[in-house]
Amino acid sequence: MLCCVFFLSIRRVRPVTVAADSKAAAGLPQHWDWRNVNGVNFVSPVRNQAQCGSCYSFATMGMLEARVRIQTNNTQQPVFSPQQVVSCSQYSQGCDGGFPYLIGKYIQDFGIVEEDCFPYTGSDSPCNLPAKCTKYYASDYHYVGGFYGGCSESAMMLELVKNGPMGVALEVYPDFMNYKEGIYHHTGLRDANNPFELTNHAVLLVGYGQCHKTGEKYWIVKNSWGSGWGENGFFRIRRGTDECAIESIAVAATPIPKL
Repeated sequence: MLCCVFFLSIRRVRPVTVAADSKAAAGLPQHWDWRNVNGVNFVSPVRNQAQCGSCYSFATMGMLEARVRIQTNNTQQPVFSPQQVVSCSQYSQGCDGGFPYLIGKYIQDFGIVEEDCFPYTGSDSPCNLPAKCTKYYASDYHYVGGFYGGCSESAMMLELVKNGPMGVALEVYPDFMNYKEGIYHHTGLRDANNPFELTNHAVLLVGYGQCHKTGEKYWIVKNSWGSGWGENGFFRIRRGTDECAIESIAVAATPIPKL
């Protein structure tokens, strides 16, 4: 299980934007989970990136898969090819990592095929993309909050409920590797005076909630380390505190379903 997206995100959220988003988010449901919206699941199955640093691709494919399901009311349920991005994208570094934002650009420019057309190998294999495969495209891609550094808890909640799951990044520490269940808190220290935040892993945000007993708020997140890890491949992490920089940068893209 490798971490796989390396960058610094900077916190420069505009107070006016945050205030507007906070006001709008106050009207959202207290709990939201795209795995169960009135009994319907819009999230594709958990997968395993194995020993390839391809989390950025899995997070983006999971977002597009869920959003196609939402747009089509589950009449289309494609599973997209993370391997195509690993092998073919000039905007990424294959198994050495990449950025979800640039995967949105790649899919808008070149399209993405389904898994059975370009199966996952977990390696830097050649870009042998069959010409006959159907491609899906994205109509747009953007930073949640409107700009790089504009992310916030409220902006993420609004994007999530309105448009579906999105790619987020966090910093993975050794204690996270042993996560089993519950609401994750990193046990280390954080420099509150440093505006730059490290992130080294990309995952898929699918929901949020609040603990009835303690009142603690949390995000619900899909990982790419297999269904045997965490809570059946998912984890919950503290919300509203920018835990492990998870609220520092989020990326969304809008897929175009098949006609």
